[in-house]
Amino acid sequence: MTDKDFHKRMDFAYMGGGMIPVSSNAIELCEQSDNGEVLSFVEITNRDIAMHRCYFALLNFIYGYMPPKFKKAVPENKFYLWLKHLKGQYEVLFTFSDGTSLVEYDSISFGRMSQKTFETYIREQLPYIYTDVLGKYFEGDILNGIIETIEEEFKKFLSKL
Repeated sequence: MTDKDFHKRMDFAYMGGGMIPVSSNAIELCEQSDNGEVLSFVEITNRDIAMHRCYFALLNFIYGYMPPKFKKAVPENKFYLWLKHLKGQYEVLFTFSDGTSLVEYDSISFGRMSQKTFETYIREQLPYIYTDVLGKYFEGDILNGIIETIEEEFKKFLSKL
């Protein structure tokens, strides 16, 4: 869920056999719907949102270390897609005659993760980021200092879950 999607979120409360809108977006949706119209929703729990925020806060923190040349080429809000592409976390849906491909990026699926699975997922991501991303721009004590700082921030982010 992107921040843009988060702000479109609609909250409902279950009240005696029916769902009652409790946020302005939900109320607006109900007012625009016809009587008896069936609406479909995807469940998102507070844990999902917390993990989403933790993951993107960590990526934004890491992005802060990227050099200006990189930041000019890759916008902060696309950094996570850039990482997925770099790691090959996508499926090629179609290859055009000029050799370019249409890809669909793998979903992280926070909704299906326990906190332990989430932490494991991040722990598997970080060495790649340290070596294949940050390691391209920094080395030695500077790289080690950045890694130590990221590890400390990751612990802080996890403590908020």
